[in-house]
Amino acid sequence: MVDNKRRHPRLKHRAKIRVTVPVSTETQILDMRDFSETGLYLFCPVELIPPMGAVVEVQTTEFDDAPVQMARVVRIDPNGGFAVEFGAD
Repeated sequence: MVDNKRRHPRLKHRAKIRVTVPVSTETQILDMRDFSETGLYLFCPVELIPPMGAVVEVQTTEFDDAPVQMARVVRIDPNGGFAVEFGAD
């Protein structure tokens, strides 16, 4: 049995997410794998993954004028993705 330490259930959902790293103003459109109440996971080429702890802005492209949410990189997947947690200051 796998020990699942997640605080909130993950919901699988495919969407395009605009990710901006404010300190560099670099923006990319990435594919989301899943999300929860506290964060989301994004597929990303390894060379473009923001560093651990980086603050990023995330925004869905599914509808116009979607809110921008601040988030912090909390996990990096060496196979090509990263997880962010909402609420970064």
